[in-house]
Amino acid sequence: MHPSPAEAPRDPEASRDPEAPRDPEASRDPEAPRDAEASRGGIPEEARGSPELAADADSGSAPGPTPAFDFWRAIYERRSIRRFKSDPVPRELVTQVLHAGIWAPSSCNYQMWDFVVVDDPAVNARLAALSTQMGNAPVNVIVSYGRDFSEDAWANIQSASAAIENMSLAAHVLGLGTFWITQTGDKEKVREVVGLPEDRLVVAVLALGYPANPPRSGPKRRPLERVAHWNHYAGKPIPGSPDPEDWDADSLAVYQRARVLNGLRHNKPRAWEVSALETALDALVPDGREPAADPASAPRWLDVLPCTGIVTERLAKLRPGLRFDVVERTSEVADFVAARVRPRAATYGWPRASAEFAAPPDAAYDVVSCVYRLENLRASERAELVADMARWLKPGGTLFLAFVNARSFHDLAEWARARRGGLGGVEYVLAPDPSIGPFRSLRSSDVEGFARSAHLRASGSVGLHAAPPREEIDFRARNSSARARSFAQFASSIARAAEIVPGARSSRGRFQFRAYTR
Repeated sequence: MHPSPAEAPRDPEASRDPEAPRDPEASRDPEAPRDAEASRGGIPEEARGSPELAADADSGSAPGPTPAFDFWRAIYERRSIRRFKSDPVPRELVTQVLHAGIWAPSSCNYQMWDFVVVDDPAVNARLAALSTQMGNAPVNVIVSYGRDFSEDAWANIQSASAAIENMSLAAHVLGLGTFWITQTGDKEKVREVVGLPEDRLVVAVLALGYPANPPRSGPKRRPLERVAHWNHYAGKPIPGSPDPEDWDADSLAVYQRARVLNGLRHNKPRAWEVSALETALDALVPDGREPAADPASAPRWLDVLPCTGIVTERLAKLRPGLRFDVVERTSEVADFVAARVRPRAATYGWPRASAEFAAPPDAAYDVVSCVYRLENLRASERAELVADMARWLKPGGTLFLAFVNARSFHDLAEWARARRGGLGGVEYVLAPDPSIGPFRSLRSSDVEGFARSAHLRASGSVGLHAAPPREEIDFRARNSSARARSFAQFASSIARAAEIVPGARSSRGRFQFRAYTR
């Protein structure tokens, strides 16, 4: 039965004066709880939204068993894993790793990340074709973020990075290992391979799997007192420029010490560079190939500014008949290098020495070597170092120098790399391994001038690689497109034909080696 018009419920809005101010409380349900914060125009203490959205939110409960693990152990014991077992990773574990990622902080709490887990070997093979770093683990997690969200101050990159760190720690707790891959090759190609839409930005890839050889200990860290500052920066900035003129001796020493002691081992020397070094040694320093009967009385060899020790270690193996010492900028780096040589090398300091870190003795060495290190120095320091090396030589001793030729293809290759948008800064400068610090190629005439000023007599020279060898081209172009790799190999084959021209290697060879006698 319908109520009569007189009994019908009255619409309060129908008779309200349209000009009268409206009381928001008049129509409020008296039974509804009053939100004190909202009534004051502030932020409600609890978010109010549709029940559907609330039900769709993640509860924060782990999707699988969570092993008991001390937080600080996870921080200090996590390692970057570069070799993985081929064993598949159960998806249940991968899900736990991803779940840790979504609980990372994000800019404005947008959470605009998407993770594409690739555990299909065929898809991983396509990714590995873009970057070899994506071919080491059974699982690759493509970490993406909304391309147009939180771009200011790279907040999108920061948000995705926080998720990657969470996932890396969770993987360690679960007995897995990770490797944070930034060198993914063409990121747009990566996006296309896994089907991400154009509005997703590929930030990085997290390789995931069971570690093949878990590191026993982590790389050394820069001391906290050198990187932490209270209220105002009290340190000294490190130049990012690849130009040696922008670096003073102290800055270079700090940078190289940090790079070496932070785990830069360089245990995989580049084959074409090792081959060039061996060829030059055979021609210029042929003695000492057989082990000395009495190491204590063996001829002495001083390697100057070896930094990582990769060359020192190789020289000591090639010339076991000599006893090796090293001279470096800091005692920490010198000790690091000395430990790579058997018997352990004695250590000395340059350009500054002290009672605890003395300068090398004068006229004490049968051979003094400096391999691709004059290029790190300011122009004013190069002649000084050559003069000091001459002083450390015995009369009749040999100074063995290796340097990159400014008249070779090297500078052209560096210019082309920069022109096409290659990574800049000191970390990515094109130089022989190990590339530690700024680098500028040298003219042969300048090196010869340094030697004359130090009263040294030329006794031999070798020039190599007037064109880049094929193996170097393959290495440099490994993360480029197939078309770019093919073009680079074709151009290299044409250039290598020029090596048959008489004098091409001695005048245009990238690697130049000189022997001088005191």
